[in-house]
Amino acid sequence: MIAPVLPGETMQNLLLQARVVTDPIKSPLVGWWTEYYFFYVKLRDLDDRDTLTDMLVTNASVAGLATAADVPTNHRGDGINFSLKCLERVVDEYFRDDGEAFLEGAIDGLPLAAVDVHDFTDSAILDTATASSDDELPGENPTLPAHMSAFSDHYAHWEAMRDMQLTAATFEDWLKAFGVAAPREVREENHKPELIRYVREWSYPSNTINPADGAPSSAVSWSVAERADKDRFFAEPGFVFGVTVARPKVYFGNVEAAGSHYLDTPYAWLPAVLHSDPYTSLRKFTDTEGPLAATATGAYWIDIRDLFVHGDQYVNFAMTATDDSSVALPTAGMSRNYATSTDADALFVGAANKIKQDGRVDLRILSRIAEDTSL
Repeated sequence: MIAPVLPGETMQNLLLQARVVTDPIKSPLVGWWTEYYFFYVKLRDLDDRDTLTDMLVTNASVAGLATAADVPTNHRGDGINFSLKCLERVVDEYFRDDGEAFLEGAIDGLPLAAVDVHDFTDSAILDTATASSDDELPGENPTLPAHMSAFSDHYAHWEAMRDMQLTAATFEDWLKAFGVAAPREVREENHKPELIRYVREWSYPSNTINPADGAPSSAVSWSVAERADKDRFFAEPGFVFGVTVARPKVYFGNVEAAGSHYLDTPYAWLPAVLHSDPYTSLRKFTDTEGPLAATATGAYWIDIRDLFVHGDQYVNFAMTATDDSSVALPTAGMSRNYATSTDADALFVGAANKIKQDGRVDLRILSRIAEDTSL
């Protein structure tokens, strides 16, 4: 959904009501989440902020912002597809890691949300992906003391894992390091849409009978009713923009064993004397051993600390089952965020593979525009 807002307005209330139903799915047991995110997206948050502000101030042409017709974003092919522009910024800021593209994962031309699974494979990395020799901070010295020299390879891969999580720091991040919240004007200059409401609801499949042939099938459905009652002041023109995500609980089909079964060395139990040396919790496996042996294209590393932080995956059946709600992750390159369209289709029965919903969002906005003057 998308609703324009003007400077000086205040959203006093948001009411969401929706009915959501999946097409028939294979698993009669595994549950799903349905999620809703509502954002305040200022015009200056969009990538075309300069062109749009020039339009407001000088009546400059915005002809260069025209894009082709697009059914998923309700765009005819004329005007400005603000839905797509808001979606691009929201996905980039809230649904992608640094360096990932808008359509990093996509189905039917729409961006795909990550599977949102966290377990002991969170930091899995191939042995060939070693860290750069450049120090991240002045004075940082990667040379280990003599008694820790056996962990030199562990240190290199720990740096690689850490570097994969690094993003470009902002002035706001610098202030946060001192325990100080950035002034409002600094936060606004980051051009990051503001999340104003998040809703997540869980539901299990229910069984139904096809009246035509009596065959049983399963589907998931939700009846959603949520509200946001906190006042939100809009200092700039922009939009209240909402997106929805359907996210099934999935198992990683390429994980062959419980991570807990590899706590078979003293270092795996994270000795207290090594607590200040986090790289010692890394464990190397060849491509013929460990929980990812069937997938890895070479030797790989996992961080045992992730097992204690994020937990384990446990199943007592072969992951080749057709109704186990599994996805082919992690990949051979240790990517673990996005399922493929093939994985998504495999969750459904036959060619019907959609999650359908209808609903409404009612906004109560305190505004100087209080009536319809054309009646």
